[in-house]
Amino acid sequence: MKIQKLNNFFRRLGEFQLKYRWIFLILIFAVTAFCCIGLRNLDLSSSEEEWFDDWDNIKIAQDKFEDMFGADDSVMALIEADDVFDREVLEAIDKIGKRLEAEVPYAKSVTSLTELSIPQGNEEGFEIISPLEDFCENNYSDQEIAEKKKYILSRESLVNSLVSDDAKETWIVLQLENYSEPMTQAMNKIVPPARAIFTSPEFQSEKFTIKPTGLSYTEYEESEVTAREISIRIGIGFIVMIICLIIFMRSLRGVIVPCIATVGAIGSVLGLNGWLKIQGDDQMIALPVLLSMALSIGYAIHYVNSFRLHFRRTGNRKQSVLNSMEESGWPIFFTVITTVAGLISFLFADIRPLRWVGGCSACCVFAVYVYVMILIPIFMSFGKDGKAASASDIAAMEGATKTDLAVEKAGSRIIRRSVLVLILSLAVIAGMIPGIPRTQVNMDYTEMMGERTDFVKRLLSILRGKLGSQYSYNVLVEYEDADAFKSSDAVKRLDVLSQKLGSLDTTKVSGSKPRVTSITKIIKEMNRTLNEDSQEAYAIPEDDDLLTQEMFLYEISGGDDLYDWISDDYRNAYIHIEMNGYEANKITKTLNLAKSYASEVFPDAKTSIVGEVVNYAVMNGKLVKGELKSFLGSFILILALMTIAFGSLHTGLIAMIPNIAPVIMIGGVMGYLGISLDMITMTTMPMILGIAVDDTIHFTNHIKFYFEKGLSYKDAVLTSYREIGKTMGMTTIILCSMFLVLSFSVMNCLARLGYLSIIGLVSALIADYTLTPVLIFLTKPFGKEKKIVS
Repeated sequence: MKIQKLNNFFRRLGEFQLKYRWIFLILIFAVTAFCCIGLRNLDLSSSEEEWFDDWDNIKIAQDKFEDMFGADDSVMALIEADDVFDREVLEAIDKIGKRLEAEVPYAKSVTSLTELSIPQGNEEGFEIISPLEDFCENNYSDQEIAEKKKYILSRESLVNSLVSDDAKETWIVLQLENYSEPMTQAMNKIVPPARAIFTSPEFQSEKFTIKPTGLSYTEYEESEVTAREISIRIGIGFIVMIICLIIFMRSLRGVIVPCIATVGAIGSVLGLNGWLKIQGDDQMIALPVLLSMALSIGYAIHYVNSFRLHFRRTGNRKQSVLNSMEESGWPIFFTVITTVAGLISFLFADIRPLRWVGGCSACCVFAVYVYVMILIPIFMSFGKDGKAASASDIAAMEGATKTDLAVEKAGSRIIRRSVLVLILSLAVIAGMIPGIPRTQVNMDYTEMMGERTDFVKRLLSILRGKLGSQYSYNVLVEYEDADAFKSSDAVKRLDVLSQKLGSLDTTKVSGSKPRVTSITKIIKEMNRTLNEDSQEAYAIPEDDDLLTQEMFLYEISGGDDLYDWISDDYRNAYIHIEMNGYEANKITKTLNLAKSYASEVFPDAKTSIVGEVVNYAVMNGKLVKGELKSFLGSFILILALMTIAFGSLHTGLIAMIPNIAPVIMIGGVMGYLGISLDMITMTTMPMILGIAVDDTIHFTNHIKFYFEKGLSYKDAVLTSYREIGKTMGMTTIILCSMFLVLSFSVMNCLARLGYLSIIGLVSALIADYTLTPVLIFLTKPFGKEKKIVS
């Protein structure tokens, strides 16, 4: 493909643009205004519900579980004290529980030391009691409290589940009803009143501390932290953008126009999201915004530097605008296309937020290009003409600055040592490759967010306590026939499965007790109560009729949690397993063992695993596949575009080598430093591949352009160093400045995205200064050298 023909096309496009420049300005203003109106409808959220498509098996299984047993969500608070049975602590627990039940939407029931369902024997058999019920209304004596404490701590089903055996920790649990709206909307109603209760001055005391948690509660806090961090990063990013423009542009027009172009492009794309009711992701929004800011400056600098070069030579504004469009129009457009190709590769991932951020970023990049290449040439065409440089000045410097000549001199040294440069470059790349397989996938959001965020610090302190756990899963057992779990054999097998699951090394253990819960605990407590509270009777009844009678008696005696664990037709039951942490390399093995145990114990029933940790495990697999699909898709798309643009697969492959280098560097650094691959960091490699190729295109395009004009490979390379070498460095500095903003985030995932991107961008620049010209000089991909006589 002849570069000159493409350049001529962009020159004609520039002529058309200048001829109708006022019409262009009016149209772009009208389109921007219309699109930005849609910003009021923009919906940004971050919820696990958005990870999976409706047809994903994991979501189908989770929805089915919630239809049977209600929402797998609750608002919880861990109460820590020297003695949770202290009068003041119990009064607070009672008041908090009552207020939660009365004031929090979707409240179903409260479980706490003052709201229990314990079977107790009486003359008629047994009754369901709550020993400390209505604690504030009943004036219990110290002796009564001590007796009730002893009784509660004698209940095996409660100790190290609801209350620790040393009586220093206990839970208040508000179980929630099924949501009638998306979780994001529901948690916005649930959490504020719950938080107001927990932080009320009434419940601040030196005797106890309150540590709230729960799925919706922590997701709400995560959204708050994310929104605050994103706002701060975008605000600082905009300031950095202005500073970079002031430094590199050194003109009022050069600062204002790119800012207008950036704000207009981002506002238009996000506004269209609002008009089209496309839901975005609040954790991911920083990427398209900061990327657009950085690339807007980059495109502007490439064009403005070219304009200034020609303006110094000609002194004519419109002529310089057209010369710049001819020279830089095609390279800039092609870099946009390849960057877009790198970003749309996220569409290959089976994860909604990644597909959105890929599509949104690609649209923002293209919109920024359109705005920059319309507004900057038009605004540069306004104003007085200058004085053309003399023939002697042009001959001496060829329109170049001292920095341009310094870059050319450095390039000359690289070309003289081309073989050594190639060997050293390949050695560095080879040294990073072994680190790539060491990279682990980890969707532990406490690790993604980091302990610098207050709510994660609190969650980890809960996790380190006796009762605390953050992750859990459920094993669901489904029979075809009703009343299946009225069989003593079925319930016993449920108990056997519970014991097997409790033996897994990932299961949380409080004291010596595995944190595994099912209907068997209620049945064992009832059986013990009906047998004179004998510890030996804490077991499943042997007789089916006796088992059925006990469950019936529990129900009619006021026990309200029987059907939390078993369906009302006794066809389905589940086991809840709490975990001692989240280790990505163990989680898949744990879930596979759980499935195997369930199938082994219940060969006559359907078994499945559901819950939050299953979502993370599935996400781990999707991240690996998504990373491979995104990277391969990006590589193939960009290679195809490079091949078409340069008219040769050989040239396309050569141009891709320097762009693989930064990707390998990122992968190696992640592996060697133990940086996990998560939903944020996985965007780095395909994105950097799409961005890194920009400078390669500019450099290769310039070399090819001057080679076609008759220069030798060496002279074409050195001329390209002089004319665009400085600009390549400037755009990389700007991009790194933008990502540096993320590096200081308190959120680990954003900070990692920041410094990994900087590593990739700096590696890409070094590769383009060294590998790209050296490979072209050594392989001579554009054909034999020839001199064109004018």
